[in-house]
Amino acid sequence: MSYLTYILDIDVILDTCTAPNGGCDPNAPCTHDQSTNAVVCTCKTGYINTGSATSVVCQGTMIPCRTFTMLSLFRFLDICTINNGGCNPTAVCTHDQSSNGVVCNCKTGYTNTGSATNVVCTDTCTINNGACDPNAGCTHDSSTNAVVCTCKTGYTNTGSASSVVCTDTCTINNGACDPNAACTHDSSTNAVVCTCKTGYTNSGSATRVVCTDTCSINNGACDPNAACTHDSSTHAVVCTCKTGYTNTGTDGSVVCHDTCTINNGECDPSAVCTHDTMTNAVLCKCKSGFTNTGTAGNVVCQDTCTAPNGGCDPNAPCTHDPSTNEVVCTCRTGYTNTGSATSVVCK
Repeated sequence: MSYLTYILDIDVILDTCTAPNGGCDPNAPCTHDQSTNAVVCTCKTGYINTGSATSVVCQGTMIPCRTFTMLSLFRFLDICTINNGGCNPTAVCTHDQSSNGVVCNCKTGYTNTGSATNVVCTDTCTINNGACDPNAGCTHDSSTNAVVCTCKTGYTNTGSASSVVCTDTCTINNGACDPNAACTHDSSTNAVVCTCKTGYTNSGSATRVVCTDTCSINNGACDPNAACTHDSSTHAVVCTCKTGYTNTGTDGSVVCHDTCTINNGECDPSAVCTHDTMTNAVLCKCKSGFTNTGTAGNVVCQDTCTAPNGGCDPNAPCTHDPSTNEVVCTCRTGYTNTGSATSVVCK
């Protein structure tokens, strides 16, 4: 075997960058990634990659303008005009004032989530809600694309246009609800809901709640002969039968009837149940032929003839008129009435 053959039979490991230029563009020196040792193609100064990260194509920033025989004139192109200078599509390409190097600045409404040398522009609203209040929605101005923070339904901005602070609307002036309404939120939309408190009724509408004392509306739905008031603890409507009337219903459904129609108003069986003309309170008056032996507040009716002799003359037995039951005094046999029909005096 010749020396040449021997050499050809030996495996020789060559640096990829040497054969030829690692497959990089002629204007891109071939180097290696420090971590993986993979080939890295980087355009030379004066060239910009108009391809991709994996297929680098270097285009010169100076291109011929016109050729005159052997003399070539060149003009310079701003790198920012070529593929946005390699900046993110939502970034603005400018130049550093000192080095004239490319500077990528995210446009309004976007934030750099990459680094100073690898700018990645992300919608600001997707990053911590665009720094808006947790109870605000983050959107963009239709003209400038600047971040706009808008309080969600059920919240009100108590800050300013530039510093939005979202506060539960119900904590601000009772959510603009009626003073006698409770402010809450709809379980689905979180919109403010005004609900009249106990003892009040909405006399407005679903969207404009006006809370009016329930007792002032159709007597609070109480019986016409009942007074409408409120429970001192809960303020719930309480229907109470007026004087001279008795509840024949229940506590929850009061029905007022004339007390005199119910068991004679609790008067004595020999009494007539009537009402006081001023107060309508029940009055028990003994019927003709009966006398109250109790009190004004506890009338007890007894046969007048039994107490004592119905007021008749000692010589006149006490009886009753069969039609009216009024007391009748009649002189005994052997006595004559020397008085009158209404004041009998027996002699």
